[in-house]
Amino acid sequence: MSSLDVALIDLIIANRVLARLGAVDAYGHVSVRHPTEPDRFLLSYSRSPRLVDRGDIMQFDLEGRVVGTDNRPPYLERFIHAALYAARADVHAVAHGHPRVLLPFTVADVRIRPLFMTADEFGANVPTWDIRTAFGHGTNMLIINLDQGRDLASALGSDHRVALLRGHGFVAAGRSASQLIRICKALLDNAAVQLEASRLGTLKELTAAEIDARRRTIGTDDNHPSMMRGFEYEAVEAGLEDLLRERAGLQARSEQSAA
Repeated sequence: MSSLDVALIDLIIANRVLARLGAVDAYGHVSVRHPTEPDRFLLSYSRSPRLVDRGDIMQFDLEGRVVGTDNRPPYLERFIHAALYAARADVHAVAHGHPRVLLPFTVADVRIRPLFMTADEFGANVPTWDIRTAFGHGTNMLIINLDQGRDLASALGSDHRVALLRGHGFVAAGRSASQLIRICKALLDNAAVQLEASRLGTLKELTAAEIDARRRTIGTDDNHPSMMRGFEYEAVEAGLEDLLRERAGLQARSEQSAA
């Protein structure tokens, strides 16, 4: 099995699923780290995530430069991905988007609070990064160079999985494409629940102990059947049964070769 083949399939699934969920729109983007060249990442050329397919994927180094001679236009904000992969060896999948349900939390003095059990995926404290702080009041709000990408990466620190971008959107960093989908889904669902529940009265959020217990229960094996169940469900909902079958075939051949 080519680990690159599986990574490409996972990247296509993540793009299409996150588009269907509304985590990324036409101007969002999703990447994965190269499975055998950790100083590279895989990202489509500049097109809508809903349309991303295998032939659209380019390779970039950790300064956001195109690897090779591919001259298709890249995403302007590829530096988000480059900086996160450079800063965090544990990160293998990154998404950036602008879902409307999150925007109120990027501009109001109200934090995202973990309210239901899947919120353990993004944790108790989601930082908000403001481009004004380091780069002044006259930017176009986009992360268009490595200095800006590195500053954003510093907001996530060594262990945050999500950061909000003031007046802009969010960035999420996962250990796999499968986990990235879970993080984004939990974040959007939790934001919607918080906005609705805040009209009803006092909110009761998950405790740190509950979040820790949830994470220990789920574990870190994103290929475990309980984790793949969610990945497969979202892929089928996005109409990607053929890619799932191809992925399963690649894994089966790998297991036979290893036997």
